[in-house]
Amino acid sequence: MHAQDLIRLNNEKRDQLNQENLKYYLEMLSYIRLNAKKSEQQTEEVLLELLDHLILSQQEGKHAKDIFGEDLKSYCDEVIDEIPAEKKKESVLFITFVTLNLLGTLAMVIGIIGFILSSFFHIGPDSLTFPLGSALAIILIDLFLLYILIQIVFKWLKGSSFKTKKANKWLDFFQIWLLYMIFIGTTMAVFLIMPEFGAAIKIPYWLVAGIGFILFLAAKALKRFQRMASIA
Repeated sequence: MHAQDLIRLNNEKRDQLNQENLKYYLEMLSYIRLNAKKSEQQTEEVLLELLDHLILSQQEGKHAKDIFGEDLKSYCDEVIDEIPAEKKKESVLFITFVTLNLLGTLAMVIGIIGFILSSFFHIGPDSLTFPLGSALAIILIDLFLLYILIQIVFKWLKGSSFKTKKANKWLDFFQIWLLYMIFIGTTMAVFLIMPEFGAAIKIPYWLVAGIGFILFLAAKALKRFQRMASIA
């Protein structure tokens, strides 16, 4: 069974937990899933095993603390240590999927907006012109910034797990909003200050949108291939 199927099964089975046990299990689930370097398949299998064990124990009148102990964080750390690391092939496929998905979506948005503005409102040129070297440099830097953002968010979420003091939702929202604003501002700054170098490329907006759509389909096909490979 693929990881995504395990996730769906996990979501369905969680309905069998009472409110208190569900609260504890969701904390464990979030904390364990935040370890991106671990095998997703193995992680979901372990989480489903823990859920099945908790459901059976609940039927016997037991509480999550009776099974996993008072220190849930330490218990989860022990569980995480037993989960094997993600294979390099899977990591490469995931990074490729994210890159294709991001570039495809960005190209489609730029292509469609540019085509509509130039064709229907006669605003701006009918094609996108950019220096190839600068464009590649901006894409690589933005992908690196996205990686840093994801790592910071994961670390922040992991650090907020198992806190006894109730978190301030507005403060959390402001911190996440500020982080994303810094990311967007930084990517815009990279775009504005990047010097132009490399051969100038001119592509019609309809073709930009088409290329983006192809990249988007390629990302979906890669995801499907990854799923079939993991089942095999």
